[in-house]
Order: sequence, then structure tokens, then C-alpha cells
Amino acid sequence: MTVHVVAPAPPTPASPALPLALPGLMTGALVLLVLGAPWVPGLVLPSSLVVATLWGLHVIDTRRLALPPLLVAAAAVPVAQALTLPTAVDPVRSAVLTVATALGWASAAAFASLTDRQRATVLIALIASLLVVCASSITGLGRLNSLAGGSVVDGRAQGPFAQPNELGAYVVFLLPVCVAAASCARRHTGWLLVGVSALPVLGALALSLSRGAWAGAAAAMAVLVLLLPRIAPAILIAVGAMTTLVLGLALLDATGPAGVVLARIGSLDDPSGSPDDHRPQIWGLALGAARERPFLGLGPGGLETWASRADSPLALEPPLHAHNLVLTVLCESGAVGLLALVAVVAVLARRLWSAATHHTSWLVAGPLAGLSGAAVHGIIDVPWRNPALTATAWLLAGAAAAHMDQPLRAQPERHPVNHPTSREREATRRSRHGFRPSGTRIDDPGDHGDGLGPADGPGARRGRRRRAWPQPALLALILTGGLLAGLQFLPSQHEATSVVGLRSETADGAATIAPDEIKLIAQQYSVALSDEAAVDRVSDELGLPPGSTTEASVDPETTTVRISVRSDTAQEAAQLANRLSKSADERAERDPQVVATTLSPASAEHTTVTPSRPLLFACGLSAILVLSAGLWLMRRQR
Repeated sequence: MTVHVVAPAPPTPASPALPLALPGLMTGALVLLVLGAPWVPGLVLPSSLVVATLWGLHVIDTRRLALPPLLVAAAAVPVAQALTLPTAVDPVRSAVLTVATALGWASAAAFASLTDRQRATVLIALIASLLVVCASSITGLGRLNSLAGGSVVDGRAQGPFAQPNELGAYVVFLLPVCVAAASCARRHTGWLLVGVSALPVLGALALSLSRGAWAGAAAAMAVLVLLLPRIAPAILIAVGAMTTLVLGLALLDATGPAGVVLARIGSLDDPSGSPDDHRPQIWGLALGAARERPFLGLGPGGLETWASRADSPLALEPPLHAHNLVLTVLCESGAVGLLALVAVVAVLARRLWSAATHHTSWLVAGPLAGLSGAAVHGIIDVPWRNPALTATAWLLAGAAAAHMDQPLRAQPERHPVNHPTSREREATRRSRHGFRPSGTRIDDPGDHGDGLGPADGPGARRGRRRRAWPQPALLALILTGGLLAGLQFLPSQHEATSVVGLRSETADGAATIAPDEIKLIAQQYSVALSDEAAVDRVSDELGLPPGSTTEASVDPETTTVRISVRSDTAQEAAQLANRLSKSADERAERDPQVVATTLSPASAEHTTVTPSRPLLFACGLSAILVLSAGLWLMRRQR
């Protein structure tokens, strides 16, 4: 018997597990980054370094570096910042910001290299972070206090961020991503869940009272509708509902947080009405720096150091940025940085056009809309020095850069036209005269011999689409009539304002009390002048009917008291406002340390009528049109 000895096969070399796990590790690191960045800003740079290292190892392992055009153009941003370092006014800070920009770009490149499922995981983590941040900002809201006609508001929602505008910028980035993800819901339950989840997001956006964020969010949603037309009815109905809500609050003369939001909306026509708004001086300072250093600028973050010079008008409170994206880049990176910005905007615009004319996934549409809204926000403010916002912007850029080769929208399939033969034409003629070919049924769609049903038969009637416009048009007419009737019975009031200034001096003009104390006295005067009992007593002295309301406020960092009175007539409002300012003078006469001076008396010819009927009619008509258009689109899609 022969025994065959089989030599054992050589062991198969084990494939390295680490390179295969690199995309998963990058996904996990990005999820930790987006969840922790708003709460621990110091986590951003180390996490970005980990992501960049993993991406570098992945590139080395695959020997493939395929960068989308958007990221190729965005690479010019850290390069331009690096070129400014030798001449930067603050080299250390500029170097740190340049490294942060480079790591942000690497994180975007790593994000773009992931699969669809992995990118969706990171974007869902961003949405979860947004919901938690917005919910915490609402629960931690302070007492809102509106000054200067809504131009200055204390106690705004800001969540874990350093200022309310940063919260607004965070919502602008991620609100379109949240809505785009909701567009994938196939059941009404999913839409209901998303709608409930959107309430804290919209509430945080409203209570941040960031006018730039409001404009950016509106632009982002408009771009999202362009990229995902199927969500247009839902967006139109939501906009109509919000406009109707604002209109109702205005008609009811709401107070509290709703009243502060309405006052903030009313200040949109005068964004520089705040006495603390130094945007014109900041813009002039940035342009002056750009003229002195036109090519390389001041270096990243150099505007604050430049504004701290002794001859600067903003030396006491130097700005962090130029409150405009273009001016910030121009003064910090010069013409080199401006060219990089133009390149990024051009490629982003091309990417938007490509997405609008192709099938677009929510993984791309949401980030593109968020970046577009941020660009609009950048015209007014640049609150992106926060590391969490910087990381979010770069990740959205990476998501928007992915999927560059999208297929065109499917073209309608063209069926070949079969011309009827002479026998089929004869059968058609006979059937029209009451004859029917043998072997066919009356309800056969091809009983006419041409392969088509009768043009005026029952089947054709069932195939016709019902008209979608009568019900929305009827609803619009009814609501417009109700709006006109409501405006006719809406009571209007006149608002008059007098201004009183307080100062402390003795006979020789020397100050007797500290400036902080006189500011405290001014606050006490505003409380006393707003007291309802005191206002009723003054109204009785003047013989005015009850019902007038008074609000006295102190301009920030001053001792100027503004007395605003609302009454049924302009004469009554001006008379009561002037009498209250006179009572402030009388109160100051009894105090030897305080002198009160009426700086601007109220005038019956210069009162403000509230609410404005034309404005309310325009808002109401806009809401009606939006609701009707949304209903029309929904009926068309059935």
C-alpha cells in the first residue's frame, strides 16, 4: 500500500486589517469631532489632526489622491494664508489660524473620500448635534430686553457658543442638511417626526435674533428648493405658516419674547440703528489696512492687532473681523487671498449649477445649500472664528465636493411610432361607423386597429388630470377678503418719543458721583417713568382717557432715557410723553446731584402709527399667496 504524503500548503499572508479599517476610523473620528466641537472647542484641532493623519495613511495605502475640483480650489485658502506669515502683524496667531485652516481642509478631503453610507453617518451626527445645541439654547434662554427699537437686545439665545450670532451661523449651516435629510422620509410619520424636531431649530434661530442668520437661512432654503424641487410644497407651506404666525403676533401686539422678536424684525430696515454698532468704522478700518498692505494683508487674525494701535478709533474695542467676508479676506490675506476666495466661489457656483441640472442626493444638496446660506450671511457678519463653526464649514465643503459626476435627469423614453396599415385604417373607419372587427372586444384598448384607445373614450377621460387651481384660488380669495375685513376693524395707535439726558455736576461743573452710579440712576429713572400707576396719575392730570402705554429705556452705555408713549391719537401720545419728560426734570430738581435735560421733545407731527396697515396687508397677502401656491403644488403632485 502506497502512502501519499501531502505537504501542507504555505500559509496565506494575512491582509493588513488597518488599511481596510481606515475609512471606518475616519468616520468615527469625524463623528466625535462634530458631536463635541460645540461644547469643547479645544477638541477641534486635535480631532482634525487625527482625521488628517488617518486620511494621509489612507492615501499612502491606496496610492490614490483624487480631489474634487471644489477641494482643489479650496486648497488655495491655506496656501494664501501661509504666504502672509512672513509679513503678518501677529505671526503667532496667524500661524495657529493657518494650521487650523490646513487641518480643516484635510478633514474636508477625508470626508469627501468616504462612502455614501459613511458620509450619511457623519451628516446625521451633525443633525443630532444641531438638535441638542438648539434645545439647550432655548432651555437656557435669559430674560429678553429690547432697546433702541429692537436694534439692541439683551438675553439672546446663544447656547454653548460665545455669542448669539454664532448660534445663528450654526443653524444656517445645518438647517438645510436637516430638511434635505427629511426629504427622504417615505411615510407621514417620518415627516411628522422631522417637523417636531425642527421646532427647537427654528426656535433657536428666531431667539438668536441674528438678522444676518435670518437672511442666510432664507437664502439657504431657497437654494435647497432649487436643488430638491420635490420639497417645494412643504417649504412654501412652512413659510406661509410662519408668516401668518408673525402677522398674528403683530396684530395682537404681542409682548414678551414674541414682542422682542417682532421688534427685531422691525429693525431690519435700519440694521445700523444700534448705538453700539460700529460696522461703518470697522469697514473703513479694513479698507485702510487693505490699502496699506494690498498684496499679502495683515495675516490671519491680524485685524484685531491692527485696530489696537494707539491712533485707531477702535483701540478700546478692537474687532475680531471686518463684519464682511470679502473685506475680512482682503485685509487679512490681501489680493492673494481674494483670488483664492474668487476661485472657491466660482467653483462652488459651478457645482451649484451642476447639482441643479442633475439628479442630486440629499448628501450633496443639504451641504451646498448650507454653504450658500453662509455666503449670504458673510455679507453681514463673519462669526466663524469659533473652531466648531470652522470645522462645520469645512465638512460641508467636503460633502458638497463629493459626487461630482451625477447622471443627468432621465430623459423621457421615446416609443417608436407604428403607422397603421391600410387594413388597420379600414378597421378604424368601420369602427367609427358602428362596425367592429371580429375577434375584438368593445373595451379593448386597441379595438380601433391603431393600437391606441379612443381620444374621447372613457379611458381618456379617466386619464385626464383634474384641475388643481380652483380650490387654492378660492381659498386665496376668501382669505384675502377676511384679511381686508380684519384690517378695517384693527385699532391703530400712535407712538411718540421724548428723550431725556441725565448728568451729574455741581455749580463749578465738577463731577460729584461716578459714571457707573449715574448710569444706575438713569436705570432707576426709566423704571419710575414706566410705572403704570405714575402714568395713570399723569394721564388723569392731563385729562387723557386711560389705555395709553409707556415704555422708558436707557440707551446702552449712556445716561439717555427714551420715553415712548402709545395712545389712540398723536396729540395724546405727544402730550403724555412731554409731560413724563417734564416729571423727570421735576424729579431731578429735588436731587442736587442730578441734572435732567430734555434733549428731544415729542411732536404730534412726527409720531409712528402702529401697526402699519400697508405692511400688515403686504405680509398677510404674502402668506396667503405662499399657502395657496403650496396647496396648488401638493394637488398637482397627486
